[in-house]
Amino acid sequence: MKGVDIHNASFLKTDLRGAFLANSNFSNCNFSKAILITAYLMNANIKNANMQKCRAFGCNFTGADSRSANLNEANVNGANFSRYKLQGSVMTCKDIAMAIFKNATYDDSTIWPKDFDYDKAGCLKVNYF
Repeated sequence: MKGVDIHNASFLKTDLRGAFLANSNFSNCNFSKAILITAYLMNANIKNANMQKCRAFGCNFTGADSRSANLNEANVNGANFSRYKLQGSVMTCKDIAMAIFKNATYDDSTIWPKDFDYDKAGCLKVNYF
């Protein structure tokens, strides 16, 4: 599935392991406890998505837009968040230090784990005027 529009859907506990979902619209979707291991979500729209407790290790989120998404307790070991839009997102993820964040953007409303150095990880702060 590439370039599909499936906004407002529920993928609760769905196994999407290795799925190719690039350039798709998943805004406002529920991915709670979903299995996204090695899934391809490059340039996907996952704004306002609920991704709590999903298993996203090795998932490729490069260039995705997840503004205001909730990734609380998601396992992101080895996930690639390069050029990912994190503004307003909850990023209190498991194994976040093992993920890639090259040029991912965040703002003051992004919520991080207390012990994670997002600037050192390669994230860039954006300001809105």
